[in-house]
This record gives sequence, structure tokens and C-alpha cells, in this order.
Amino acid sequence: MPLETPSENGLLGGVGRAASGLQVPSLARMSFRPSLSGLFGSSQDEMQDSRVPRKTLLIDAASMKERLRLNMIRPVYNVVKFYHTDGIFQWLAQHRYFEAATLCVIAFNALWISIDTDHNSSEMLIGAQPVFQIAEHSFCAYFSFEWFVRFCAFKKKRNGLRDGWFVFDSLLVLMMVLETWVMNVFLLASGAGSGGGLGNASILRLARLLRLSRMARMARLLRAMPELMILIKGMVSAMRSVFFTMMLLAMLTYIFGIMFTQMMVDTSVGQTFFFDRAHCNAHTSCRWDSA
Repeated sequence: MPLETPSENGLLGGVGRAASGLQVPSLARMSFRPSLSGLFGSSQDEMQDSRVPRKTLLIDAASMKERLRLNMIRPVYNVVKFYHTDGIFQWLAQHRYFEAATLCVIAFNALWISIDTDHNSSEMLIGAQPVFQIAEHSFCAYFSFEWFVRFCAFKKKRNGLRDGWFVFDSLLVLMMVLETWVMNVFLLASGAGSGGGLGNASILRLARLLRLSRMARMARLLRAMPELMILIKGMVSAMRSVFFTMMLLAMLTYIFGIMFTQMMVDTSVGQTFFFDRAHCNAHTSCRWDSA
């Protein structure tokens, strides 16, 4: 029996059939694969719109995770990037001992306010005992010096407005200078320090307001205690949930109040607990049960 030799047409035909055999199943699967847009009737534009996050009244889990992820990758803010790269003021403003001394003075000032409230009976500083005057002038001088150091540390002075703590301290220092130095100089210049001018009600109210503003300086202690900031941020975040819980309770109370009022008409319980003053004139037998 003679051996058959593969011809060129046979080889090419076999390769073509093999290639076509490999491609046919994939094409078949692609041709018979059901389309999601055809099943659900949504176009590609609608699917793209569905992937866009929509703002809702309540925050879903995906939005919370995305917000946490953005907060984690957000660069940490540091006011030092606005400072000079060299100089005595930027070195002093960044020094840890200077920051620790400032926090100690703030804590001692908060303690001194209680001592001043209990033992200083004078409404104005110029009429107080020398120990209280020395303490107030010392606090005002230190906080003014601390503000001046931080202000000179900024490379561009307008960047101080971009730092919240510096703006906050600037307002407190301004009020303290007005209370301790400007107001006393005004009283001495007007001659009210030795006469009855200290009894002016408007001046006394302004002095009390400026004195109470010193308690706001204790907020700087929160920056040195991250745990307190975490608690405060947690309370602020929980206010949203607490608000909606109160709304839910108010709605339930309102609905059940109307329901019980309608169901207890012409009953002894309704006359006792759901009394209506508007129908007292129509029903002569209606009496208010004080018990």
C-alpha cells in the first residue's frame, strides 16, 4: 500500500480548520452571551450615571469609607511650612521648650482666674491690690511676646490669616491688651481712676466681658491633648445621628398622640387625659378633672 504524502493544500487546509476551530467557540460564546443592557433596558450612559455617587440625606457605608480614605491620605497640616527657614524667631517659635512654657502659662492663667474671681473684689484692674495687678500685667506681657514671636516667624505675614490658631490667639491677645493696658490708660487719662467714674455701668460691663474672654485661651490646651480633640470630634460627628433620633421620637409621639386622641373620643379615659377646652362651652357636663 503506497504511503500518502501530505500535500500543500492538505497542510494549509488542516491549519485553517484548526484555526477556525479555535475561533469558533469564542465567537459563539460572544454571540450568545446575554447583554445586561438588553435585559435591564439601561444604556451605557445610564450605567455611568449610576456609578456617580449621589448625595443623600443619610451617609451610606461607601461614602463613609471614601471619606475616611481621603482623610488618611490627606497631608498633615503644619504651620511651620509658612515660617522662615532661618532666624531667631522661627527657631524660638518651633522650640519645644517655648511651646511647653506657653502651655504652662496658659494652665496657670486658667487657675489664676479662679483666684482672681474669689479674692479680687475690684471691678477694674487699677483699683485692685498690687498682687493682682502684677499678675495681670505679667500674663499680658508674656502672651503679647509669644504672639510677636510667632508673627515674626512667618515668612509672609499674610499667611498668618491662614492659620486658625494664630487668628484665634490674635483675637485673645487683642482683647487682653484692651482690658489690661488700653482701658486702664483711658481711665487714668480721663481721671476716672481716682473718682467715682469706676461705677460707670457700661465700662464695668465691658470689663467683665473682656475678663470672661480670657477663658477661651484654655482651648489651646486641646492642641496639646489629642485625646480631648478625638472626644470632641466624636461628639460633633454623633450630633447628626442624635438629631435624627430625636426627629424619629418626635414623629412617633406625634402620630400616637393623634391616634389616641381619635380613639379615645367619648370615653372616660379620653375625657381625663385628652381633655379639650374648646368643647367646654358645648358640653355643660364637661369638667376638668384636677386629680
